[in-house]
Amino acid sequence: MLNTINVKNYGARGRCGLRDTIGIQLALLQAKKGPVTIYIPKGEYHIIYELVIYEHTTLILDDEAVLIRKSPTAMLKNGHKFKKYYGYEGHGNINIIGGTFDAFGHTNNTNNTIMSIGHARNIQIHGVTFKNVVGGHAIDACGIDGFYLTECQFLGFRDDSGTRLFSEAVQIDLQIKGAFPKFGATDGTVTRNVLIEHCYFGNSGDPNMSAWNRAIGSHASMYDAFYENIHIKHNIFDGLGDFAVTLLKSKETSITNNQFIDCEGGIRYLAVPTGKYSFDINQLSKGAQGGSTLLIGENTFSNIQSKQSILIKSYEDAINKDIYIFNNQFADERSDNIKFINAEGIYMKENINLTRIKHDNVKTVYEL
Repeated sequence: MLNTINVKNYGARGRCGLRDTIGIQLALLQAKKGPVTIYIPKGEYHIIYELVIYEHTTLILDDEAVLIRKSPTAMLKNGHKFKKYYGYEGHGNINIIGGTFDAFGHTNNTNNTIMSIGHARNIQIHGVTFKNVVGGHAIDACGIDGFYLTECQFLGFRDDSGTRLFSEAVQIDLQIKGAFPKFGATDGTVTRNVLIEHCYFGNSGDPNMSAWNRAIGSHASMYDAFYENIHIKHNIFDGLGDFAVTLLKSKETSITNNQFIDCEGGIRYLAVPTGKYSFDINQLSKGAQGGSTLLIGENTFSNIQSKQSILIKSYEDAINKDIYIFNNQFADERSDNIKFINAEGIYMKENINLTRIKHDNVKTVYEL
C-alpha cells in the first residue's frame, strides 16, 4: 500500500503482548508528524494497555487481523488522561477500517470499553467487528461532531456485576462528570451529527456470552444539551435483552429501515425528568426537558418479548413533541404493542398489523 505504515515494521509480531502493543503504538505515534495510514496485517495481536490514536489517522486492519485485549483497560482511545480537551477540538479526522477488536470477555472478565472516543470531529468506523465486552461499551462516542459507523458487527456482552445492564454497544454520550472517565474536560460537549447504518447487533456464540441488552443509545443528559441529527438505519438487532435503541432528549432524529428480531423491546424515546440530569453546566437544576422531531419509519418488529416495540415516554413538565411513525411492520401478535406517555403531536400512517396502541396523557394523535 502506497504511503502506508505496517505495524510489523515497528516491532509488532503477533501473539506477544509487549511487542504488539508497543509496535502498534509506535506506528500510531507517527501521526504526530502529519496525516498517516497505518496497516495491521493478518494475525492475532495481544494488547496489554490502551492504545492512543491521534488526529488525521487512518487505521486499516486486514479482514483477518484480530486485536485481543489482555489487560483490564480499554483497547483504543483518542486522548490522554491527564490532558484537557475541550469542545470538539481533540484528536479527530480518524478512520478505522476492518478487522476485529476482541475484548475477550468469555475469559477476561474485567469491565471496560473497547473504544473510548471523545472531544472530536469526524470519526468514521467501517467494517469492524467488536466482540465479547464485559460491562462496558463496544464504542463510547462522547462529545463527537460527525460520527459515522457502517457495516460493523457487535457480538457478545456480559454483565458480571449485575449493575451494567444499561450498557449500550454504541453509547451516544456527552461530556459530564461520571459519563466519560478516560480523558477530557467535563464541559457538556454533546455528540451530534451521527449516522449508524448496515450494522449487526447480537451474540458472538462464545461461551459465557450473550447478546447485548441495548444496542444504541444514551443514558446521561444535561440541561439544554440535546443529542441532535442522529440517524439509525438499515441495521439488524437480534435477540437483545432490553430496548434495542434508547434515545434520550434528542432532536431531529430518525430510526428507519431496521429489523428488530427476538428483542425484549424495540425503540424507546425518553424525555429527562427533574433530577441529576436536569442540571446545567454550572450544576444548577433547571428542570425537566423533552425532545422533538423523531421519525420512526419502515422498520420491522418480529417476536418482541416483554416490552413494547415502540415506547414514547415523557413527563407533564417535559413533553416529547412531533413524533412520526409510518410504514412500520409489526410481524406478529406479540410485536403489536406500542405506547405513548405524555407526548404531543404524534403522526401515524400505514403501519402494518398495528392494533394495540396505548395512550397516557397524549394531547394529539393524528392518523394520516
